[in-house]
Amino acid sequence: MDKEVVRLRILASGCVAAGFAAAGPVDEDVATRLDEWVARGENAGMEYMRRHALLKRDPGNVLPGVRTVISVAFSFNPPRRRDPYLPVIAAYAYGDDYHDVIRARLAPVVESLKNEAGGEWRICIDSAPLAERYWAVKGGIGHIGRNGMVIVDGYGSLVFLAEILSTLPFAPDAPSEKRCMECGACLKACPNHALSPEGTVDCRRCLSYLTIEHKGEWSDAMTEAMHAEAGRHTLFGCDQCLTVCPHNRSIPDTTVNEFHLRPSYSSLTKERSVMFSGEEFSSIFKGSAIKRAKLSGFLRNARNLS
Repeated sequence: MDKEVVRLRILASGCVAAGFAAAGPVDEDVATRLDEWVARGENAGMEYMRRHALLKRDPGNVLPGVRTVISVAFSFNPPRRRDPYLPVIAAYAYGDDYHDVIRARLAPVVESLKNEAGGEWRICIDSAPLAERYWAVKGGIGHIGRNGMVIVDGYGSLVFLAEILSTLPFAPDAPSEKRCMECGACLKACPNHALSPEGTVDCRRCLSYLTIEHKGEWSDAMTEAMHAEAGRHTLFGCDQCLTVCPHNRSIPDTTVNEFHLRPSYSSLTKERSVMFSGEEFSSIFKGSAIKRAKLSGFLRNARNLS
């Protein structure tokens, strides 16, 4: 099957970029940097990053016999945002859970490709152990910013990444050779200096990690970070490094309606948040990425708001 036909079908799902790379082990320096990041403890409580370190080295661990990695990017830049005076909810969580949305959009495409061209295919949306940012660069759809995010030309870094693995060989696209403009805006904007110039994140100081991924109560050091001004204004996630990035200026709004701000929490306040019961939490955030924090984490965050 012609590669450009495949690309056009994938783009018709609503993504803004799709790039092809020949599957194989990741470059050794990339694997080494991941190992060093974990060894420094900057993965914080995300032990799956440690467990998956070896698996991330080769997409063949995810799909045996894989020949091609197709990287795709979906924009989530919202046409409407919450009032900045309200507690922060990261824009990626404004709408429906991206795992569900992207899979629902890509699944029919992949099924039709498999039926027509044969081979084995698999959709991966950050739950599989893949070095997704590495493959995005390899496939030519973007380059890495100082905040570690992939920047897609014309769409910035307000994008979700996913991969389609195939056992069929397709000619690879040219890898991206672009580099971050190194303005340093994201490093300066990070409230707790969690970003390094090398493009890594110390999750122990990252508001996104602390309000989304961290389970249970915060340690003393984490509490100090959360008690800073920015932490006391954060309900779920942090967009500071994305907001100041010059690549995110004047980019088009997402065309994926499922990522638009839900009316049910467009005006959610601290006072309302701390009062949620389990039933209300499940109802209001049904199908939302916010449920990742679970009710206990959400209430912990809400009680910390100033």
